[in-house]
Amino acid sequence: MTDEHFTIRPEWFYTGGKKTKMNWFLFEVALEYQQAIAQDKALASYRNTHSPKDIAQFCTYFSKRMEKSALEGLAGKTDAVVFYEDYVTDYYPHIPRRQTDALLTAAIDAWDGMLAICETCPERCISERSFPSTLFDSYLKDGLL
Repeated sequence: MTDEHFTIRPEWFYTGGKKTKMNWFLFEVALEYQQAIAQDKALASYRNTHSPKDIAQFCTYFSKRMEKSALEGLAGKTDAVVFYEDYVTDYYPHIPRRQTDALLTAAIDAWDGMLAICETCPERCISERSFPSTLFDSYLKDGLL
């Protein structure tokens, strides 16, 4: 795979063999985020200064960090899922503020897009988050990589 077409890999989400539905959900969130970044006009300069591989790795990192926020929201510890600025600035401590804001906006858009898909999906990745997911193996078996 060339760097130009580099994308997020499902195996980045099940280290230690934990192929859970929550990990699948986070994989899909990362893919949505990657797509949102690719389409956001406000992030053109970001895309020009970061390789597709770097963007894929950042989306993976961000999605995994979102797990804590998602679980806090589901548990009622917060009123909603919180998108912390630290999720961007810890990874990119020196990017301009406007890019941080644009990356957070794209993350919110990706999250909302993912939740809209989840409403009709039979997998129930959120409510059955600790259950095993067969989707990782299906994805690999079906040659979707």
